[in-house]
Amino acid sequence: MVPTIVGALILASWSLAHWEIGPVFLNAGLALVATLFGGWQRFLGGFQDVFRGKITVNVFVVVALIATLAVGEFRPAAIIIFIMVVVGALESYTLDKNRQSIGTLLDLTPRTATVRRGQEEVVIPVEEIQVGAVVIVNPGERVPVDGVVVTGSSSVNQAPITGESMPVDKFKGSEMFGGTLNLTGRVEARATKVGADTTLARIVHLVEEAQSTKAPIQNIADRFTVWFLPVVLLLAVAIFIVTGNIKNAISILLVACPCAFAIATPTAVTAGISNMARRGVLVKGGIFFELAGKLDALVVDKTGTFTLGRPKVLEVIALDGMAEQEVLQMAAVAEKYSEHPLAKAVLNCAREGELDVPDPDDFKVEIGRGVVARWTGQDITVGQGDFLGNKGILISAQAEGLIADQTQQGRTAVLVARGTQAVGLIAIADEIRPETRAAIASLYQVMGNKNVTMLTGDNPLVARSVANQIGVEHFQASLLPEQKQGFVKKLQDAGHIVGMIGDGINDAPALALADVGIAMGAAGTDVAIETADVTLMNDDLSRVVDFILMSRAVLRRIKLNIFLSIIYNVIGLVLGSLGMLTPVVAILFQEAGCISVVLSSTLLLWAQPKRPECVRQPE
Repeated sequence: MVPTIVGALILASWSLAHWEIGPVFLNAGLALVATLFGGWQRFLGGFQDVFRGKITVNVFVVVALIATLAVGEFRPAAIIIFIMVVVGALESYTLDKNRQSIGTLLDLTPRTATVRRGQEEVVIPVEEIQVGAVVIVNPGERVPVDGVVVTGSSSVNQAPITGESMPVDKFKGSEMFGGTLNLTGRVEARATKVGADTTLARIVHLVEEAQSTKAPIQNIADRFTVWFLPVVLLLAVAIFIVTGNIKNAISILLVACPCAFAIATPTAVTAGISNMARRGVLVKGGIFFELAGKLDALVVDKTGTFTLGRPKVLEVIALDGMAEQEVLQMAAVAEKYSEHPLAKAVLNCAREGELDVPDPDDFKVEIGRGVVARWTGQDITVGQGDFLGNKGILISAQAEGLIADQTQQGRTAVLVARGTQAVGLIAIADEIRPETRAAIASLYQVMGNKNVTMLTGDNPLVARSVANQIGVEHFQASLLPEQKQGFVKKLQDAGHIVGMIGDGINDAPALALADVGIAMGAAGTDVAIETADVTLMNDDLSRVVDFILMSRAVLRRIKLNIFLSIIYNVIGLVLGSLGMLTPVVAILFQEAGCISVVLSSTLLLWAQPKRPECVRQPE
């Protein structure tokens, strides 16, 4: 709107002058109005900076405009403002891309939702849903709130939230995110987060927050102006003294305006933030691009980051001639009603093996120790060695040796007994994320070193086992939250730029201290996400590689933009000193630099970080 009005006023001014319509002050007045209407913010900012005792880009622009108006060049001054507002519109295009993505995210939330009230289903506005309410989501509808499935099953497209390309199966107990699309079945979910507390709303907040963070490198333009403006003023005075032509001096001021220099960084940073947001990586500000491009040390929490934070059966060992499937079936029957994570791992393994798991005839759980069940007339006991020993169950030397072997590998050994005899052993450990090993290999190549350290509160045996499986050479075990933070501080004191990846509350101190804190968005806690500087919404560690590569691309683009702006200024000053520029041509030449910088930054919106091709490592 503003560029259109300013352009129309300039066109009217030129038309009146060209066809000599009306008095001169009329066309000059229109040009003056265009200058003030389009540039009042520039004038206000420049005068405010002067009163603060600062020489900034705005001060430089105001000096050039006032000098142009003072010699009666009203239309050139208006043209300066017109080009600036047009360039400003082009500059905001990159920012609008991000704002459009925010609007798209907001549109993912439905306006109304169906909730269960007793036996009735009632349609209400989404704003009225309370935590604890049961919402009903039919196939083809979007999930209105974050919640946990209580009834039904379905496949859900949650790409807008986590970036996953394949639909995710949901069943009783599964978490659902507001804004995701229910594809196949009808589900009922109990609301756990509503309104501004949902994952979708938090994403919107993080993206908006990223817009308001200013990288320190942006201050270069103002620091540059501190010495550049006096030099240009002296050069303009010298040109006026030598040539006696005030327009030559004004041309020097106009062509030297450092507008392109001022927008070199923010346009590149905003484009980088938008590019990463589309990849499921939310960056809170430009400074983190600068720091991530220089990372030379990375510390990573184990549970929930390198691993999925859920136990998985890795091995079933039968004793005394029993079949492995029979051992697993007995354990699954005994654990069927248990809520313990290890019990769920056993049941998942039985389901994957398509084993029949009937209900036990009797069941008793001893919290934190094990379970005792009765099935087909026999007692089945499942638990660790000391629990079975206290029940009078015989544990052979072979079983003792297997327990020791599994413990040495960092696994949890669960014994299965029938009657008074141990008949098998189930080895369980935290499941490693499938992409972890490849992501570590890529990080080593991108960082140029192997300074990646795994931190964990687990015991050293578990830590060593995971480290060996994923290819990490360094690890620290049995750490408390303050010790994780202390390790980050130690690396920083040694001169390293440190990145930290975590997902839990216990990682928050280290995330806050690290130069770049990176949180796992889907599995991470609210505290970790809010503390971190970067959030991986799909929990894919390979996105860290993308982020580092994009950070370097952003920094390269900033340097290119600054180089382009300086080149335009230098060439313009030379031409102006030789008297080869009029005020209008000086304006066009100078603003061409701004357009070049904006276009250069806009290309980052579609940049594709190229990950290194890692040599497959032996299993």
